[in-house]
Amino acid sequence: MNVSRSNNTERTRQMILDAALRQFAAHGYAGAGTQAIIEASQVTKPVLYYHFGSKAGLFRAVVDRAENQLLDLISRIKGDAENTPERLVEICAAMFQFACDRPEVMSLAVALLLQAKEQGPPHKHCFGKAQKRLAVIQDVMEQGKMGRALRNQFDSRLLAVGFLGMVHLHILFRLADPRRLLTRSTAEQAVSLFLKGAANGKLQPFPINTHK
Repeated sequence: MNVSRSNNTERTRQMILDAALRQFAAHGYAGAGTQAIIEASQVTKPVLYYHFGSKAGLFRAVVDRAENQLLDLISRIKGDAENTPERLVEICAAMFQFACDRPEVMSLAVALLLQAKEQGPPHKHCFGKAQKRLAVIQDVMEQGKMGRALRNQFDSRLLAVGFLGMVHLHILFRLADPRRLLTRSTAEQAVSLFLKGAANGKLQPFPINTHK
């Protein structure tokens, strides 16, 4: 296959994935229609099935691309164990910005977590992909515990679930109301609240200094 034909094939594939993302994000797996995806991407039914094999295959491909984007986003944020609070702020702020820039991707990602109990290979595949994102955050928490930035009394997976739950809830409200701001300041306050708690004088504060 020559370069020009290969580029055209990839462009067609991405057009289908973009159209499918909008459909799945808006209507879920069951509600999304392949005909609507075909019309939006301006391809024929045989072309769609040539690239993805089935609706389930297309759904998995959409989820893979979305989850890989999110996984790459949080994996690129580096930091040592002593700077875990700052690292969490960076991850939170990056996910907030991503949600503002790519609302369809975040809408799908959040919806998949809410639909985790649904049956069928597509949703089992999606849950497995989301677990990779959780594993990255869990590693951040574990490093924080090793570097004494976080207390050892808390399980690193529980901390990761709590952190992502907090981030996703903020994003869910943003998706419901686009006027709601998700700024870096929002991320700093959210992470500070997550690490310190709201109880007055009962928990030791975790210092966060993101302004250098």
